[in-house]
Order: sequence, then structure tokens, then C-alpha cells
Amino acid sequence: MPGLLPLTEAELKATLCVSDEHLQRAARVCHFDPAEVDPAGGSTGLLSTVHEALLAVSLIRRLADEPASWRAYGGLSAGCLTALLFAGVITEETCFQLIWETNTRQIAANEARRSGTFLAVLPSSEGDAYRLVDALRAFDAQPWLSVDLGAGVIAISVTSTDGDAMRQVLGRFGVAVLDVFERAEHCPYAAPGKSAFEDILAGVEFRPATAAVISPCTGKRVGDSPEAYRYMLMEQWFDTASLPLLVDGLCAVDQVTAVDLVGPAKSVVVTRVRDLLNGRADHRHLAVPGLVAN
Repeated sequence: MPGLLPLTEAELKATLCVSDEHLQRAARVCHFDPAEVDPAGGSTGLLSTVHEALLAVSLIRRLADEPASWRAYGGLSAGCLTALLFAGVITEETCFQLIWETNTRQIAANEARRSGTFLAVLPSSEGDAYRLVDALRAFDAQPWLSVDLGAGVIAISVTSTDGDAMRQVLGRFGVAVLDVFERAEHCPYAAPGKSAFEDILAGVEFRPATAAVISPCTGKRVGDSPEAYRYMLMEQWFDTASLPLLVDGLCAVDQVTAVDLVGPAKSVVVTRVRDLLNGRADHRHLAVPGLVAN
């Protein structure tokens, strides 16, 4: 399951045009009216709460169409919640409740005091990608490797809130900046902080899993206990989420011969998952549907 990837206008329309129990539950728990969501321009202008809820609805519907059963699930960032849902660890109600809690608290925390800046970047080589964080220590108090997609495609967080200045610094290193977000992600200073996140998870009911769950931070199978699932969610919120480790972990599960990606039709994750699985396991991209314009 991917992280909070953009949804196109067509994908949003396809998600919003069917008022089923999944969309109704998402709207109720995450406090939005589907009729008031404007799909024009895709998910760019949406609150992260609504964006993540609608992405989850599209993933739930896509897997409902599949006759296959999976031996393991794993997700990056927001995908950790849907992975836990599909593995039977949390209910759909809980999944949307966690989406609501984490996003609303993150928005409020960053409005009070911005946590930093999150930048998706492409260094000139894979080696440079892993040296970049060390090089940035001369320009920022605590640069962090937030997301690793492999092959040098990474995202970093910095404590600085001056995105333009960081673009200039990265440009001097020959690093292409693909996207910039006005908040830190997957780092020790991500908002909401650890105490708030612990509070969010404290009352969550985690059930015994029906399939293995793989951590995006370690690539290891998560222990089947409430404490282990809480720790995994905490760890991935405040440390590096790694697609190569996640893929390694899924491939290592007994009797797994294929790894499928469920998500939007187009993103860099689609290419990276395919490349990481080349020669190792069969693979399908189960793309969420989009409405084709007449």
C-alpha cells in the first residue's frame, strides 16, 4: 500500500461518484461532505484528511474486486493503516478514525508552529542520495532521510521552514527538487509529537492478524500484538520509511511468490516497485479506477 500519493481528477471522480458504505463511513468519521469535494485538479487542493480518506476508500474498493488472498501486507506512511486494515488488525472504522486523528492533529500542530519542510528530491546518483543528509548538516540543525524509494529517489525533512532557501542549497549539490511540503514527515520532529501520537494510539483496538504485516522501517514481520503494532506505527511516523526494505520483507514471507502494488495509476512508486521486484517475484499493479471523460 502506498503513502499519500496524488489522486487525479478522474480517480477522485470515480471515488466520489459511488455513495457506498465505504465512502459514507469515511465522510462520517473524517467529517467531510463528499458532495462538497471538488475533484477538479485532483487531490492537490484537498485537506490531507480528506485526501487520505478518499485514497483509503479507493484502495478498499480495489481490493474488494480481487478474488486473491494475500499472505502479507505492508505499507509506506499512510499505507500502513490500510495494510493493517487488510490484515485484519484494525477495523475500517478504526482506519478512518486514525486518518482523522493524525491528520487533524498534524494540521493543528503545524498551524501553531511549523515542524519543518519535507522535500522529495532526486540527487545525481544513488550514492549521492545517501550522502546528502550528512552534507546538509552544515545548513540545517537536523536533516533527516524521511523516505527511501531506492535508486536514489528519496525524500528528506529539514527543521528549516524556508523552502526556497533549501531549494537553493540543494541546487548547489546538483539535486533536483521534485516537490516541497510545508511540514516535516518521517523524522523525530514530525508533528504531532510523540506524546500526542501515543495518545492517539492508546485507545485503539488491535486484533490478531489474518496475514503477516511488514514494517516499512525494518523490513521485518511485525509481532502480532497490540504493543508491536503501536510501536510500528510510532516508528514509521518518526523515522525513515524504506520501500526497498518493505519489498525485501514481503518477498521473505514464506510461500510469497508475487508482490502486488495497490494504488493510483501513475506515480514514481509504480516504477520503483516494478524495478525492485524485477527477477525476484511476480508483480501486478492493481490501479484504482478513474472515470474516463466523454
